[in-house]
Amino acid sequence: MKKYILLLIAIVLTNVVGAQTKNDYNLLVHKKDLNIKSFDAANVDSISFFEIPPFNTGDDFTIEEKEITSSSVKIDFIPKDKNLTYYACITHQDGFDRAWDEYGSLYNMDKDYWVWMGQIYNKDWLEVLKTQALKGDYSLDGNEDYGFILWDEVYYAYCFGLDEQGEMNTPLYLKKYKTPVPVKSDNTLLVESIVPGDNGAVKIKVNASNNDQYYVAAQKKSYVDFYVNSLGSVEAMFKYTISRIDPGMYLHKGSEEIELYCATPNTDYVLIVCGYDGGPTTEIQLRDFRTQ
Repeated sequence: MKKYILLLIAIVLTNVVGAQTKNDYNLLVHKKDLNIKSFDAANVDSISFFEIPPFNTGDDFTIEEKEITSSSVKIDFIPKDKNLTYYACITHQDGFDRAWDEYGSLYNMDKDYWVWMGQIYNKDWLEVLKTQALKGDYSLDGNEDYGFILWDEVYYAYCFGLDEQGEMNTPLYLKKYKTPVPVKSDNTLLVESIVPGDNGAVKIKVNASNNDQYYVAAQKKSYVDFYVNSLGSVEAMFKYTISRIDPGMYLHKGSEEIELYCATPNTDYVLIVCGYDGGPTTEIQLRDFRTQ
């Protein structure tokens, strides 16, 4: 059964006189951020309205922003009772939505993870929880505790107290953050040459107009085409790529001759070049080439 959090208005028109096919009507969900999501009514077998439980209703915790940049989320969790056992985490907007849609709460989603981890290591889930439970003040670094932080994305920092049975014994404490878009650069990047060589080596010559940092990497053309088409834009493909590969080894400054390694011979690749400072700071350039 599919369940959706309907924040303003949900209208579903099914079994209406005059409908010609099962796809004649859609369910439109109007969200508070003014975005509208559309679902094929034929695929929705029921709709549930429920209220997210209140949060931040006490003084058990203080959640303080330490650093929010296009590539960093650092949060301080400060419990009032330094002996309180608690759990603290951050999650992306997709994870937040999934928690309420599939599990009914963030706690239930986290507990399901602890149970799953216990099954993998043949342990009781409470043993797993003990390795992640906290006491005292805690500074969370999103890149270490969650995964690579991306620009122009929404993240939620949250925490809750736990009793000896692993159940919540405080309200949920929650804060929402959005990472900024990187500041644009006026660096002009000119790819002067792409020279494939033996054993996957490819030499790239890039002329840069200033010393701002930039990104140079290569992906198979089949990969680039698939994600541009499925995600809808070059920018979305690039963000997906960055989320899975640490960009650190692909960053450069000034005019350089750069050597890349492409594993598959006689294959179409795409060179990806753009200014980069926690996200793209110039237009993302794509240049096709073929390995030897």
